Amino acid sequence: MTNYPRDEFDRVPEFNTRVGSHHAHGWAQSATSKSTEGKLLWVVLAAVVVLIIGATSFIFGPQLKDSAAGATASESSQPSEDAESSAPTPSESASPSSTIDDDDVLFDQRLGVYNGASVAGVANAGKEAVMEAGFTNVITDNWNKPAATSTVYYMSEAERTTAEKAAEALNIDEVLQTENIPNRVTVVLGSDDPLELKK
Repeated sequence: MTNYPRDEFDRVPEFNTRVGSHHAHGWAQSATSKSTEGKLLWVVLAAVVVLIIGATSFIFGPQLKDSAAGATASESSQPSEDAESSAPTPSESASPSSTIDDDDVLFDQRLGVYNGASVAGVANAGKEAVMEAGFTNVITDNWNKPAATSTVYYMSEAERTTAEKAAEALNIDEVLQTENIPNRVTVVLGSDDPLELKK
């Protein structure tokens, strides 16, 4: 075995803090990895919190929206005090009395009341009703064919108000103008029973 003189490289300290080249700056890498793990932990926690908030909004959001919309609708449906104060009272509303001006009605105009219901006494009952309303020249007879709907006919615009007054007295809705009638104002009482004689 060859003996060489010892030199400075043969003196290795018993306790050496030096590390190999592949472990250079080992303490710095360790510190860096620890700080990266800490940052990554906070990122993961933030992501979890965001996911929880998102899931809660997805599950409970529609219910909260519906309840808020319901509350708004109920508030809007409540009448305001101004609306209540401006609402007309029953005494201010239009009365159900006649809107026909009696001055325009020809009460002495010949008025024919005809039985189109094929029920005895219908024409006479109609005559009594129009006479109570003020008509003075009333005749009665049977209509030449059965009528389902009671109607008041008039010949010209001059008799329109008179026909409307007769219709009002007899609870008849149909008022029509025609020249093919026996009188200038003709009432045909049909089977719809406007005088409620069948009750």
